[in-house]
Amino acid sequence: MKILMLVNWKIEYCKEKPVDKQPPDYKVEGKDYWFYRYFKNKPEVDVIDIRSFPWLENFERNKLHFYIWQAIRAIPKLNQYDLIVSHGMPSAIVICLWRRFFKTKAKHVVFDIGSFASASESGFSLKLMQFASKSLDGLIHHMSTQKLYYEKFFPWIVDKSQFIRFGADFDFFGNERKINPVGRPYIACAGKSKCDWDTVVKAYKESKIDLDLHLIGGKEEQFENISGVVQIPYLPINNFIEQIQGAEFCVLPLEPVPFSFGQMRLLQQMALRKCVIVSDAPSVQDYVEEGITARVYKAHHPEELEKIMQWAVEKEREKEDIANKAFDFVKNECNEEIMASNIECFNMKLLYK
Repeated sequence: MKILMLVNWKIEYCKEKPVDKQPPDYKVEGKDYWFYRYFKNKPEVDVIDIRSFPWLENFERNKLHFYIWQAIRAIPKLNQYDLIVSHGMPSAIVICLWRRFFKTKAKHVVFDIGSFASASESGFSLKLMQFASKSLDGLIHHMSTQKLYYEKFFPWIVDKSQFIRFGADFDFFGNERKINPVGRPYIACAGKSKCDWDTVVKAYKESKIDLDLHLIGGKEEQFENISGVVQIPYLPINNFIEQIQGAEFCVLPLEPVPFSFGQMRLLQQMALRKCVIVSDAPSVQDYVEEGITARVYKAHHPEELEKIMQWAVEKEREKEDIANKAFDFVKNECNEEIMASNIECFNMKLLYK
């Protein structure tokens, strides 16, 4: 089987495995890419990322919200493959439109991370996605409730879609590592977009607990003069792991948007054997069990978050029990190998039904 994968981020094309990147972010020449290394029937996988010209990259990312140059590179090759896999509609939309008018040998599957156009319910974006999606042969989603959106606005895709839980790279994150000593004890809160730091900071200020709060990965400046709050810019993956490992516990304040995101951050922290306090965002409800594998608070409710943070400080044994069960959950139920097995089954049914 030959697969062409279109990813909506930049990867490093290299001859040897880099030490500072996780598998989605690099492609080693002649080696299996990302989760495909777990497939029983090894496919030949080529990967095209979103790199183009700097001015075009900025325009595509910030204005168009989809990638034209990536599609231009892919379209001449479509008949060389059995399957085209787009990770996200930004990397799929142009291919979908092309296939509405021109037949291709390859079938087309999309990992629908953003519920097409951020779960739009009206307007041009919805109509464009409805038109384009009719060329899709298959769809994988990582949030079960997305099916309700498809039933309402994309009924033709329901029978072609399958919910498959995202899986963390347990081989990478689950390995025991030496923990370097830290200064003051701290809470880790890692995020970027759609991360409700206001609620976290309000809860932290009210709690008056004797821990620092590390805000990792953002560019906000309004918290820089708040006692105990330490703002840390984006970190390479190995430094990120050190930050999470050194924390007393983690907070993941995801915004409750109706599409899939945040599972990778959640599962990575669980695999690092941390108790995670996470908001009740729809995107993580398939991945946590309150009081068993995580603590869950109502999004935008600092009072509830503050009480759970106090609990995490006071109930050391219970916190560690949740961290251990979270670790076991990723190891046994929600890892990359299991995800890959489900994806391979989906692909085989699609190609050989």
